[in-house]
Amino acid sequence: MTYARLPQQSALPERVAGVSRRASDAVPRLADMQRSFGNAAVSRALTGALVQRYTEPDGERDIADTAPYDRISQNGRIAVSGRQEAFAEAELIASANAVLAASEQVRIRLEAGREVVVGGRVLHRVLPVFASREAAEAARANSEHEPLAGESAQDRAAKLDSYRRSVVQPPAALGLLLQDVARLAGRGRPSEGSVNGVHQRLLALAMENQGATWAAANVPVNPLLDPVDYLKTAGRLIGVIVMEYAGSREPERVMQDLLITMPNDCQAAAQRLLGTRMGELQQAGAEPAVGQNHYVNLSDAPGRWNNHFGAVIMRDGDDTLTFEAAADSTSRIGEGKSLGYFALYGKQGTSQSFDADLRRQNAAGNG
Repeated sequence: MTYARLPQQSALPERVAGVSRRASDAVPRLADMQRSFGNAAVSRALTGALVQRYTEPDGERDIADTAPYDRISQNGRIAVSGRQEAFAEAELIASANAVLAASEQVRIRLEAGREVVVGGRVLHRVLPVFASREAAEAARANSEHEPLAGESAQDRAAKLDSYRRSVVQPPAALGLLLQDVARLAGRGRPSEGSVNGVHQRLLALAMENQGATWAAANVPVNPLLDPVDYLKTAGRLIGVIVMEYAGSREPERVMQDLLITMPNDCQAAAQRLLGTRMGELQQAGAEPAVGQNHYVNLSDAPGRWNNHFGAVIMRDGDDTLTFEAAADSTSRIGEGKSLGYFALYGKQGTSQSFDADLRRQNAAGNG
């Protein structure tokens, strides 16, 4: 499994927005710079020193801002707040959609949601949706619970409500498996084939509902070592999964928007959005275009991940906005709407690039 970082809920560093000014202005007013960026940034600008794209999020904000943000593009046209909120100018959303629509294989489009003000600019919530029902089904996603382009707000709300209800009850497959386990356990010594069948079903359900780490730690490796004891263990594990299911689905139950359901794997997530097959994702190229993907090979660096993919859904100059997922070994969710997240990266070769960001987090052991 490809392992990549899962962003934390705590605030990330933010980017310094460009200062809005008329073409005739030689330099922005000093008071505006101090209010927006603080004295340290002003000093660097006046001395000609390199101004970093990110600043600490506790710095002074524009008093006109109506939404919090953790990172903002250098041109100020894209902002990211937390894991699941991104904002962009309407014109930028439209231009990204034109590029996405020009590709026959890309399955998603972007909708402009609620309006906010960030850094003095009017931005809109960025909402990725499937281009059509056929696109969602081609991605092996349940179109009854996926956001589709052109839906009304009422349709979207009904789908979200249906999705929330669908994750409250444990999957019926768990109950059916428990019935089979009880039936086999009551027949004396079961056949190897029947026990192997139970094992494969239990392993799949454990990985889907509790995550790979939990499955590896709890499901016995060899079910035939003691088939009778294995069935007892299987029955107990099914009970544990059912009991813990509700807690593990809490992030899904409280979703505020009908986001695209994402796999708990960065490569599979990029393939779902971009319509690529195994092996077709871009594994080179420092500056991917909209509808392409970022990639970094981390096998040469100490850390816990092998590599990471991120689907690029928008660009603002040198900065890229991605919608991606991470293979989080601690998550009990195999697929879910809460697994998708936005990230904003800077130009290749800088400390804010996709490559540098992932290497930094890989070394820190996050994810």
